[in-house]
Parts: sequence; C-alpha cells; structure tokens
Amino acid sequence: MSQEKIDILLRAVERQKGARKAAEKILEEKSLELYNISKELKRANDQLENLLSEKTIQLKGIFQNINDAYIVIDINGNVLKINDNAIGLFGYQNIKNLNATNLIYQEDLTYARQSFRELLNKGSFSNFSSRIVTKTNQIKWVQINASVVYDENNKAIAVQGIIRDVTVQREKRLIIDMTIDIVKSILGKEDIYEIAWEITNSIVNYLATNDCVIYLVDYETNTLEQIAAYKNKASSDKKIINKIRIPIGEGIVGYVAQTGKSEIIKNTSKDKRYIIDDDIRLSEITVPIISEGKVIAVIDSEHKEKNYFTKEQKVTIENMANLVAIQLKSAINIRERNRVEIKNTELLKKLEKSNEELKEYAHIVSHDLKSPLRSLAALTYWIKTDNLEKFDQASLQNFEDIDITLKTMDNLISDVLKYSRLDTIGNENQEIDFNVLIKDLIHVLYIPKNISINILNKLPTFYGDKTKFQQLFQNLISNAIKFNNKEKGIINIDVEDHKTFYKFSVKDNGIGIQKKHFNKIFKIFQSLKKSKKSSGIGLSIVKKIVDIYKGEVWLESEINKETTFYFTIKK
Repeated sequence: MSQEKIDILLRAVERQKGARKAAEKILEEKSLELYNISKELKRANDQLENLLSEKTIQLKGIFQNINDAYIVIDINGNVLKINDNAIGLFGYQNIKNLNATNLIYQEDLTYARQSFRELLNKGSFSNFSSRIVTKTNQIKWVQINASVVYDENNKAIAVQGIIRDVTVQREKRLIIDMTIDIVKSILGKEDIYEIAWEITNSIVNYLATNDCVIYLVDYETNTLEQIAAYKNKASSDKKIINKIRIPIGEGIVGYVAQTGKSEIIKNTSKDKRYIIDDDIRLSEITVPIISEGKVIAVIDSEHKEKNYFTKEQKVTIENMANLVAIQLKSAINIRERNRVEIKNTELLKKLEKSNEELKEYAHIVSHDLKSPLRSLAALTYWIKTDNLEKFDQASLQNFEDIDITLKTMDNLISDVLKYSRLDTIGNENQEIDFNVLIKDLIHVLYIPKNISINILNKLPTFYGDKTKFQQLFQNLISNAIKFNNKEKGIINIDVEDHKTFYKFSVKDNGIGIQKKHFNKIFKIFQSLKKSKKSSGIGLSIVKKIVDIYKGEVWLESEINKETTFYFTIKK
C-alpha cells in the first residue's frame, strides 16, 4: 500500500475518534439534562401528591358523611386517584392508563370535554349531569361537583370531583314527568294520530333516544301500520317518511303484536327477525298496547348501540302502554264509527236513489201490466157475451177461470204497488184514534156472520200516517178471517201500554201456523196456503210498516187452536 493511502486512512481514523469524543460529550450533557428533568418531574409529582393529599384530607373532612365517589384526574384526563365508592361505581380496581374519556358515555363525550374546558377556566362547577359507562358497559346517570387543584404558582395541575349516582332518582322523576306529560297531552284527544305522536315524544324523552315508532294493528289486512314516528323518520308536518306495513307475525314488531309480550333485543344483528327500516340500530325495545285482551298497537324504539335498554325501562313503558290503552282504543272506535257513518251515508244515498227508481219502476210496471190485463178481460168478456149460446158449459167455466185469474193478477199488481209505496212519506202528524180506525175497517171489510171482532181494551191515540196503520190492521184482520175454519170465529184486538212503546196483539182461533214457518210468512210473496185471493204480500206489508215505526213483529200459534200476531210501536 502506498504511503499516500496510509496517510488517508490515518486521517480518517483520527476524525472518527474526534466524532466519538464529541458524541460522548453530547450524550453526557443530555443525560445530565434528562436527570435534571427527571428530578424536576419527581419534585412536581411529590408536590402534586402533597397538594392532593392536603385536598383529600380537606375533602374527607367535608364529605366524610356522604356516600359518594371521589376521583382525581390530571389536566389531560388521566385518572390519578379514586376512592372505594368510585371503584364500586365504575368497576375499575386498576386505574393505570385509565382516562376520563373511558368513563364518559360516548354520546355525552363532546359535551363533557366542553364542560371540562370551562371548568379549567372557572375553577369549579356544581350539579353537572352526564352519563357514564362502567367497566361492564352499564350506562348510569351521575351528578358531578368538581374543582380545580392548583400549585403554589396558581397553575392548574389536576381536577377533583365528587360523583353521585342519580340513575334511580332520575328514572323515578322521568317516570313521573312522563306520566304527567302523557296524561296532559292525550286528555280529550280523539284522533289516533295525535295521541300516537304524543306517545312517541314522551317515550323519546324518557329513553333518551332519537327513534320511536307507533304501529297500529289492522286486523282486516293482518298488518301493522306506522301512524307516528320521531325526528328522522318523520317530516316537519308530521308525515311519516317511507311508511311501511309489517305483516303480523313478521319482524320483532310483528312478533310482539302476535304474542302480546314485550321484548328487549340487546343486539339486533344477531336476531333474524330484525327488519331494517331507515338505519341499522343494534338495540330495540318493543312493547304492545293491549285493550280488552287484544293488541291494538305496538310501541317500538331503537338505539344505535348494543345493550342500551333495561328491564326497568321495559316495565315503565308497559305501564305507560296500559295508561294510554283506553284513550287509544276510544280514538280507534271513534275513527271506525266515523268511517261507518260515512259509509252508511253513502249507502243511504244509494238506497234512496234505488228506492226512487224502484218506486218509479213499480208505477210503470203497474200501469204497463194492468192495461193489457184490462184489455184481455174486456176481450174475453166480449167473446163470451157474443157467443154465449155457442159455448158449452165447460167453455163457459174456462171463461170464468180466466176472469178469476185476471182479477188475481190485478190484485197482485195492486199489492206490489202498495208495498213499494210504504216508504213514501205521508202525513206523519195525523192524530189517529185506533178505536175509530178499527171500527171503520170493520164496516169496510167483509166480515162473515160466524166471525166476531172484539176490542178488549181501549186503544190509544197515536200520531202517524193513518193510511199505513189502516193497511197494517186491515192485513192482520183479513188474515185472521181468511184462515179461520171454526163455526164460531173469534178475533180479539188488544194493547199493552209500556213506558216507551205500545204492544198490540191480534188473536184468532183459526187453523194455526207451524213454528217452522214463523219467519217465512213475513217475507214477500210467501203464502202458506195457496189461495186465489192471497198474493203473499199482506204480512210483508205489516212487517215493513212496523219496521218504519222502529218496532218489532212476531207471532205465537198452536195448530188448529189459535194464532196471535204481536207488534210494537214506539211512542
């Protein structure tokens, strides 16, 4: 190796020795600096410990008789000290690496940080409310009184606080407040939607969640209808966004509607029944509203975190559901009644129109049928008269039968016309003395000599349509005469005066009617005994008139002994 290269290597070695000495010197200086910093930190820690000990002694003197949690944190939130009550409250035995942010409920963290900054500025605060989360993920409400710990230079070095668990007291107060609010808000309300909206608002305030939906059970469609919701699920004018219907038995809500039993779902991601509506939420509480043993609605609330809802909350909402059940059921009944009334009004209009058309049709048919009947009767009469000597006895009998048939058809058409006119409003304010009315009918009707008609008690005077009551009694008396086979026929007319109605009876000692025919005889065109004089409309006219006056008609009978027709007329 040349001398030049050897010289270069020697110079390099010398430079390396110089760099090492410089590094060793810097390291020595830094070590001394770190040692001094370490001493300063230890001194600061000792000072903090002394200050905290002094404050703790003072606090113990002040709070020695209060069973509350005591905690000390540095200005970065690291937990420095806790007492036994704090261990019991939070569940942490080891506080190493424990920060206050681990103790605050996530939703309250932003608010807590802001309050902590204000505390450092002001020096203390009292009755600060927040939710904390324990080591076992329990959520509790606490009330905090806190103050800042300063060093001798009046520099903030820590914060100490007294923490009181107010979960139970808050729960009781919320239950009372919710009960009062619900009672006030739904009192006098008859609209199911208004009641449901009030319920959702109260439940959201109680559960501290932004989601609550009320479902109404519709047994006609076998589904549940969303009728009220909170915030994100509803528009500003209280219209549900993307309203859904859930079949009874499907989803958690549908299952509760089917079983009538409340449920708390701690983790919806593990429940196959969970139906995603707008957002995925991991906790759900579902409670039925039951009236008279039947589920009429379902309350459903969700929260984004697991294990949010408690058994105590379920019991409270169940009690609230019982409270609103009567009012909600009443509102449902009112809504159904209104629907029925609207439907009935529409049906009545259609019925009135149909009745008018039917009456007009009856008049037209009556006229159109009677005209050819009269023409046929006149024609047969002329043929018979013009050829009287040419016809034998059998032919003349045939003409007689034709004449009877034509009269029967004419009577039938007249009876149909009478029946169709019964709904026509007559003079309803006529004063009717039933005694006079019956006597007039006896003079008009053909009464065989072997039949006597008796009025057993004085009949009342009534205001109504005289023509209708003439038709009613005429048909009953005519029937009693027509179907009487006794040598001495008796027809008794009687009345009983009740508080709100009259009960009339027309009794005869005729052939009687079998019980199986009791309902049949009041139907139009139904006659138990074929007769050329009977159209089968008489008793249907009786029933229709009684119906018009909101009464009832029935009969009692024994075969070959007697028959009594009863009917009532409201006063």
